[in-house]
Amino acid sequence: MVPANAFEEPPLRIAGKRPFFLARRRFRQIVAIPFAVLVLATTGLALTGNLPFPGLPVVELRGRVASKADLFTDPEVQRILMSHRIKVTVDVAGSRQVAEGDLDPYDFVFPSGQATADTIKYRREEAHAYARIKLPFTSPLVIATYRPYAEALVRKGVAAPQGTSSAATLYYDLDLAKFLDLARTSTTWNDLGIDPGRINNDNVVAAYTSPYCDSNSAETYVSQVAFTRHGDRALDDESAAAVGEAVKPLLEAQGRPASDRFDSFVNGEDAAPTPVVYEHQYLAYQLRHKAAKGGPDTTRVLLYPDSTFLTEPRIIALKPRADKLADLIESDPELRERATELGFHVGQDAHGQDPLRTFLEAQNLPVPATANRTRALLPPPEVLETVLQTVAGCRRILS
Repeated sequence: MVPANAFEEPPLRIAGKRPFFLARRRFRQIVAIPFAVLVLATTGLALTGNLPFPGLPVVELRGRVASKADLFTDPEVQRILMSHRIKVTVDVAGSRQVAEGDLDPYDFVFPSGQATADTIKYRREEAHAYARIKLPFTSPLVIATYRPYAEALVRKGVAAPQGTSSAATLYYDLDLAKFLDLARTSTTWNDLGIDPGRINNDNVVAAYTSPYCDSNSAETYVSQVAFTRHGDRALDDESAAAVGEAVKPLLEAQGRPASDRFDSFVNGEDAAPTPVVYEHQYLAYQLRHKAAKGGPDTTRVLLYPDSTFLTEPRIIALKPRADKLADLIESDPELRERATELGFHVGQDAHGQDPLRTFLEAQNLPVPATANRTRALLPPPEVLETVLQTVAGCRRILS
């Protein structure tokens, strides 16, 4: 018999195995929250380009950029950079202007060509200042025009369509020496019988650039013209001034900055029907046109001078904090792919193929033929300064 005040030990129960669905439910509860956070973070970045957690560090960089400023305003480029926690703001200037003034407020600069980049590099070395240069992509200098103007040049024997026929091509090869002779003899577009009854243009045949003292495209075209008139030979100190005087009458047409000039060309303002542009501007336009309307714009075409000049924009980190940006612009796979989609040449891929050619073919857009051209040689910076001073009275930026 158990005493009344005795403590009765509770019965021992051994729990059985939890049902499978309950165990799985508990696991899902543990995993679901962090997984949902990861999904939200990834989705937020993909959709907006902004990091969803403001506590994570973002490096904000300021740059002074020439004609490639549209690279940094491209939403896809911004998204990719933000995924690396980099946010970029840019001040836009002509390429030669990028080299002038105080660069201390900037983390990087991005001139559109080699000459200005070399000038900046030289100045930084002289001042024992930081400079790290990367060459991310290239783009040939070309002349854009409307098909009737290109066909007038074909009839004159100055241009020839690439491919089998004029009707099927977007690209023409241009004999630059013959083109310059038209300006030398004051030949007008009306003289060429461009399109009687529909187009009246009594301007002398010439290519139109932005101001020679401001931009890379303009100074590069001056170099290209000087190279051609000098018998396809590079200029030196002894020949610079004389060649500058010889080509000055051929280089009277200059006007809008590069971006405005191309926009006017696209909008059909044909007061300047032959603007000097970068190939990537035209290819990016055709890709947008095809996406919007199902095919290329066959009215607007390109002239490729037989002495070609491949412009080489360079990004220059002025402070170590901009090194990562320069490295990404040059070698990040996503950014290289996006640069290709914007019409730039990024070099060969791992299989030795040209990504831009592959991309254009995949988009069913014609690929320009650029083989068998004379590579125009850019003169040294100090020689180019002499030519520009002779042609347009430009102030020397290299002293």
